[in-house]
Amino acid sequence: EQAADVGIDIFRVFDAVNDERNHERAAQAIKRCGKHYQAAICYSLTQPRMGGPVYNLEYYLKKALFFQNELGADSICIKDQAGLISPYDAYDLIKALKEELKVPVELHTHYTSGQGSMSLLKAIEAGVDIIDTALSPFALRSSQPAIEPLVVALYGTDRDTGLDIEQLVKCSRMLEEIAPKYRDFLDTTRMSVIDAEVLVHQIPGGMTTNLVAQLRQMGALDKLAEVQAETARVRADFGYPPLVTPTSQIVGVQAVQNVLAGRYRIFSKEAINYMRGLYGRPPAPVNPEVQKLILKGKEPVDRRSGDVLEPELEKAKEKTSGLAKDLRDVLIYALFPTTGLEFLRWKYGQGPAPSNLEPAKTLEDVKREDELIAKAKAGKLVEKE
Repeated sequence: EQAADVGIDIFRVFDAVNDERNHERAAQAIKRCGKHYQAAICYSLTQPRMGGPVYNLEYYLKKALFFQNELGADSICIKDQAGLISPYDAYDLIKALKEELKVPVELHTHYTSGQGSMSLLKAIEAGVDIIDTALSPFALRSSQPAIEPLVVALYGTDRDTGLDIEQLVKCSRMLEEIAPKYRDFLDTTRMSVIDAEVLVHQIPGGMTTNLVAQLRQMGALDKLAEVQAETARVRADFGYPPLVTPTSQIVGVQAVQNVLAGRYRIFSKEAINYMRGLYGRPPAPVNPEVQKLILKGKEPVDRRSGDVLEPELEKAKEKTSGLAKDLRDVLIYALFPTTGLEFLRWKYGQGPAPSNLEPAKTLEDVKREDELIAKAKAGKLVEKE
């Protein structure tokens, strides 16, 4: 309601385990505000291509029809957070959705595996209504495919976007002038702009980054390959959830603990809550032996998880008493307890500015660095004796 009040008109709602019940309250609130409810279905696989007993064509069609017919979705989005959808699967899925649905269909994918642009083009051929892209300076790697080549590829066709390539390039040029300030945040740990390994282990790029950070902190980076293999096993035990926030973190942490401490000797609070059903119904049945081991006698929940959770808003109001000026401030804390509190204290002059508020470098710093690098390449830098 607060977001709608300040101008948000399209709300993309997704659930990490694609449990339709977890959409209900959000969908009702969006409709009550007279806004656009887009139901997103997290795309996932249990094998290299769409199919198998879990993530097959029927699975996605059934979800999409429920969101349209039962919850009143105004559009459907296939949310491919790991960049796993292959071009021909994109064509088959979008074509089937367009034949069955009355509402617009959108495809959101990432370039992580290198298939993104090809998949979008095949989705366009299949009749997709909307695709997500990025301007070229912010595209590729684990971001979206670049918009500029797609616009040119569609010139003169019946799917011509009507967008002006010169204006898009102008925008990209402006970003190129500003972006160098932030280049230290770029992932420079690999030569390739794609992560071909995701085609094998299906672990999204962001999840791999988190696994590397955890293992490095523990001095166990040499265990990465074991953790990646264990991640697949844990995911199977947990009912094959899509590896998206927060399930990617839950599965990843458990995989690390299994490798370093032994299988299921340690488990996080989040893993316990997941096995209880507090994150929703997994796409496939969980391993009953693992569930019994983790729950230690606790009974799993078999209804909408939100119905058994304690309301958090009043607690958030208490925690921000004397600091929050309105409901929006309270919601900032409720959504981001640590960084939100830091932000509110800074906002009202009760704390210092966050240390990472500004980029680490100015454009002048970047220019000096580039000049030194150019001199070094030209052999013009001489060490002082």
